[in-house]
Amino acid sequence: MQKNNAVRFVLSLLLFPTVLVGQIRVTYSDFIAQIKQYHPLAQKANNMEQFGQFNYQAARGNYDPFLAVSHENKFLSGTNYYSFLQSEIKQPIFTSQFLKLGYDYGTGKYINPQYRTASVGLPYVGMEVALLQGMMIDKRRAEVLKAKGYSNYYSAEKKVQLNDLFFEASNRYFDCLFISKQMGLNSYFIRLAEERNKGIESMAVSGERPDVDTVEAALFLQSRMLDLQSASIEFQKISNDLASYQWNESAAVANAVVLPTDSLDYYYEQSKRLVTQLLGNDSLNNPILFKYAAFQEVLDTDKRLKKEMIKPKLNVNYNFLSGNPDAFQPAFSTNAYKWGLQLSFPLFLRQPINEYRMSRIVSDNNGLELKTKRNELTYKLNMLRQSISILSSQLMNAEKSVRYSKVLVEAEKQKFSLGESSLFLINTREAKWLESELKLAEYKLKFVKATLQVIYLNGDLAYQFN
Repeated sequence: MQKNNAVRFVLSLLLFPTVLVGQIRVTYSDFIAQIKQYHPLAQKANNMEQFGQFNYQAARGNYDPFLAVSHENKFLSGTNYYSFLQSEIKQPIFTSQFLKLGYDYGTGKYINPQYRTASVGLPYVGMEVALLQGMMIDKRRAEVLKAKGYSNYYSAEKKVQLNDLFFEASNRYFDCLFISKQMGLNSYFIRLAEERNKGIESMAVSGERPDVDTVEAALFLQSRMLDLQSASIEFQKISNDLASYQWNESAAVANAVVLPTDSLDYYYEQSKRLVTQLLGNDSLNNPILFKYAAFQEVLDTDKRLKKEMIKPKLNVNYNFLSGNPDAFQPAFSTNAYKWGLQLSFPLFLRQPINEYRMSRIVSDNNGLELKTKRNELTYKLNMLRQSISILSSQLMNAEKSVRYSKVLVEAEKQKFSLGESSLFLINTREAKWLESELKLAEYKLKFVKATLQVIYLNGDLAYQFN
């Protein structure tokens, strides 16, 4: 009796190793949701997406109107030599085109005649246009297009980081379910061994069985308890590991152990349904591909800009001047104007041509990397299809092995009750049964993890099995 009580005490310690520390009981969906909301790496990923959006908004600010004011005055020995004011509001339109609204005021005894205005000043409206370099695309426009591409890039990077985080956490979670399954199986077979041990002891007392059978029964029980102890140690390790993924609003959840409340068998059944649906989808949505595609947009924009820089610069500006300089209400006409042009052109073009060639190489290389990555992901997905097909066959055979092993144990027990078998054979058959159960659980874990890999390769963050 004392021996049986000791066994139950050890079992209670093994099955409930975390009674002295905080426990967090979660389902898989709650586990992933907690990570998505509070984990620092998830928050970092969200920050990267916001960074891309802010960068895009900042680039669009290049099209905000801007005001420029310049004022000069010289006063010496009681004489106002000159006083000159220039003010202008410019509105960028698309590339290197600007609408302008300005006001000049110039007076003074020695002011340059071209800057002298009437007493009310000289308002004007006009525009500046780049007719060659900068007409199709310029640095301002390129910055907006590149910022938009980078915004898509950072959005994809966010999904890449979340995909990696969820995949790693999910693998650890299902490892925990597997160890929990091992503990459950070992506990069940301990109870069988304990009942058999009590029966053999009673039979030995009555003289129906030799004393050596009690030693063998006790030895078998000890072996089962050692298996449970090993599984319990692994369970504690992985439970503590899962706790590292648990965060709240401010910090990690300290001194806690995560205990999954669902089972490996449930997710195996869900995986059988889900994996068929996932493998039936031929399109790849992995965010790594979107990263390369978004970066390709950036590089193509940079290539266009470098190509534009090969053209000569021909900038034209035209201002309508007020034809009523003495009135506060300006009147613009084609008879009062000011215009000019600027032309510049490097003679050898070595810098713009070679910069364009370099940008083209960088763009082509990124395109080649995108093709390689797409082919790599497609290859991995095809390999997974083959692995899942083989796993399905292995699972069918493993399930048969469990059924057959259980039948052999029951048959051996009947033969033992008739005196036609031995305790050693029963223990051997039961050990084989446990081995087949553990092997089946291992194949189920592999199947669930293969489903996880399909989810990871698809990259749509659909880490759900419901």
